[in-house]
Amino acid sequence: MILIGGGGLLVVAALTLLLGRIVAQHQTSDRIRIPSAGGIDSIENVRLGGLEQWIQIRGHDKSKPILLFLHGGPGFPNMPFAHLNAELERHFVVVQWDQRGTGKSYSWSVPNESMRVAQFVADAHELVELLLARFGARRCYLVAHSWGSLFGAQVAARYPELFYAYVGIGQASDLGQTAQVLYDFASNSARADDNKQAIDQLERIGRPPHSFADHRYMERWVTYYSEREHPSLSRTRMMRLALESPAYSWLDLLKIPLGVRYSFGRLWRDIFYETTLFEQAPRIEVPVYFFLGRHDKVVTSEVAQQYFDALDAPKGKQLIWFEESGHWPHFEESEKYREALVGRVLNETMPR
Repeated sequence: MILIGGGGLLVVAALTLLLGRIVAQHQTSDRIRIPSAGGIDSIENVRLGGLEQWIQIRGHDKSKPILLFLHGGPGFPNMPFAHLNAELERHFVVVQWDQRGTGKSYSWSVPNESMRVAQFVADAHELVELLLARFGARRCYLVAHSWGSLFGAQVAARYPELFYAYVGIGQASDLGQTAQVLYDFASNSARADDNKQAIDQLERIGRPPHSFADHRYMERWVTYYSEREHPSLSRTRMMRLALESPAYSWLDLLKIPLGVRYSFGRLWRDIFYETTLFEQAPRIEVPVYFFLGRHDKVVTSEVAQQYFDALDAPKGKQLIWFEESGHWPHFEESEKYREALVGRVLNETMPR
């Protein structure tokens, strides 16, 4: 009877989750509906670098400028969370792209050898050219978060003629240097806390460079102490946002952790030891905006600001601080994020 009762409770819980998600998805769909005949609301696949990948295109007016968003991770899509900032779709044609190995684009057919930074630069360039041709536009806006900014800045640097502006959110620049800063943060915090377990583990792995496993040990203590300093975006809220998304099926949701594990595992050495924007994107010839969370302990605002200061940006550069944010300003301070994109970036760079 206990087993039957327990099974019954599981069935009830599962049905509640299923029905709750259906209701939440309908509510989200109603809230972000695009009623205009001149608008667009599409989820479709495109071939980039010879591989089928998925994009979402939404906007109330197809004549508005294109905004391509490059998500972070690697392997962590923005599409299932984009409805949080759907208001941007009144000002832009917003394109969410699930990069190769991510979300809707995760599959067993992704060649392991293609998971290199250079391939993502090429995929992004190909997608931009495709979008500009489709909408008859000359330029677009490139907005990139975290890992996306590590290759997004390279795209903007190589092809400035394609962009009105580049926006880096939680801008990554040199993850090898960032790892050094994060190790010192965790080590100093552990000593101040007299945390013997943390001190022993951090001393055992030593300073970076680390193996993949040792990086995870360091990351554990960085997260532990950064959460005490500034609680980050909760997993509960992220899960709720994803469940509310009408763009993602249950299968798509299940692909998220698979994509993160696959993408990070394949790109690990390339992004930590072979990529530094100080050398690979020292100059960007379009207006540049960095949106940095004051409490970011993932790419660290310290290293991001060093790159900002060193960056040669002849068309101008601006650093906008999000004082209440960690690594996710577009989620943690979403209203300020939208205001900055529309009130500053769009107004300052869109030709009249």
